[in-house]
Amino acid sequence: MEKRFMILFTSIFLILNLFSLIHAIGEKNESITKEIVLQAINESEKVILEMQGKNFSIDYINDSLTEAKRVLEQVKYAEILRGEINSTEKEKKDARTILRLVNWKNITYGDVLIYTEEIQNRKEHAFLLIDKLAVEENQLSQSSNETKSIFEKAKIAFFEERYNDTEKLLLDFQKAVEKEKQESSTLAGIKNSAKNFFQKYGDYILTTFIFLIIVSYLIYKKFEKKILKSKIKKMKTEEQVLASLMKKTQEERFKENNISGLVYNIRMKKYEEKLQEIKEELPALEEKLRRFKNK
Repeated sequence: MEKRFMILFTSIFLILNLFSLIHAIGEKNESITKEIVLQAINESEKVILEMQGKNFSIDYINDSLTEAKRVLEQVKYAEILRGEINSTEKEKKDARTILRLVNWKNITYGDVLIYTEEIQNRKEHAFLLIDKLAVEENQLSQSSNETKSIFEKAKIAFFEERYNDTEKLLLDFQKAVEKEKQESSTLAGIKNSAKNFFQKYGDYILTTFIFLIIVSYLIYKKFEKKILKSKIKKMKTEEQVLASLMKKTQEERFKENNISGLVYNIRMKKYEEKLQEIKEELPALEEKLRRFKNK
């Protein structure tokens, strides 16, 4: 009996907390006014100017700001349809036309802040990464070309607004630097051991190596045609899948209005880049296969 009472008491406690949380969120959204949102948009425009002045790429935050302004406009028309502001019949008609594909009943100024907060977060992320790049650049002088290449890729990713890739590449760079430091302490001993080994077994190793190269080449030539056909088939299938995904994305954006313009642009850019890669590589593979058949 006591156990059942405890379960009942815990359930009631959790339900009450859930209602309190929902109520708090509702109150927070209601406390967000148009003036607060306009100030947030103004701050976002300053962020864009600041990042532009630092020669940072601003495509993503520009798209976010455009989306914020679009949602702000939708809130205005939603308020008209909800009867929250005085409006003429023409204004109501215009609002219904503009929001015909939008679930306007729950649109609030809080929805605008989602995009302006993302712009602020983006700015903080960008300045944090540029500081990290400056710190790690000090280690380039003692790094190998391969490790330097990782750092250069990180810089490119940063200026292309691929901040997650930048984080990952910087982590890879740090690991590579640490690995090189560890290896440098034992490199001299390894070189001496390797030198003695090759002096003793050099002729045998060279003969075996040449034999393996010849065998590998003969095996590859035997299966080259099959490999080419498989590559071409895979690329054509991928090309069809990409075309289908692009069509579906267009329907979701312009027909169903299930995704925002920002998400639509990101997806389409990704699909188009991959499709372009296939269109550039596929003809070369097909030509190589034709030459192979004519031999």
